[in-house]
Amino acid sequence: MIDLRSDTVTKPTPEMRRAMAEAEVGDDVYGEDPTVNLLEQRAAEITGKEAALFVPTGTMGNTIAVKLLTEHGQEVICDSRAHILDYELSMTAWFSGCLIRAIPTEDGILEWSQIRPLVKPVHPHYAPTGAIEIENTHNMGGGTVYSLEAIREIATGAHELGAVGEPAAQGAQVLARQPGALEQAGREQLGQGAGVATVGLGLGT
Repeated sequence: MIDLRSDTVTKPTPEMRRAMAEAEVGDDVYGEDPTVNLLEQRAAEITGKEAALFVPTGTMGNTIAVKLLTEHGQEVICDSRAHILDYELSMTAWFSGCLIRAIPTEDGILEWSQIRPLVKPVHPHYAPTGAIEIENTHNMGGGTVYSLEAIREIATGAHELGAVGEPAAQGAQVLARQPGALEQAGREQLGQGAGVATVGLGLGT
């Protein structure tokens, strides 16, 4: 039986276990772990970013991403079933001091026409928009995938307004599941427009 509940229910193959056991290691605190250094370098190349940081969990990565793009008292726009809203211990509020402005969608895919009316500038009476979070692929949306056109439209719209930070793109299991097109898909789907990208590396994907 193939269990598709989550990438976290998969188990490493003997080849994966062998690679873990034989991996060259060092002190990551001092930047001396060659395997982690290589992973971070490769992730930066794939997403078209200046640098990358390996963290143990997706929640930790998303928490850092939101913190980087926002200030206390701002809002983060996301889908109403987004992982950062329902499954991450309210870290957007607890760690970054931000509210979430959730938008209901049929399939987890946000459109700029839905986002634009909810983007708020700095104002004396309400929280300004600090970031827009997109989840690609969307877990509770059944694994739906953003088109490149949708990502570009959201990013362009947000940047043109000038009142919000660059969108944070949560993601993207699609990269791990398309190893043949990994580099191209990464640069196009995560790199373009997204100020910060988090990439999940679930076992077996």
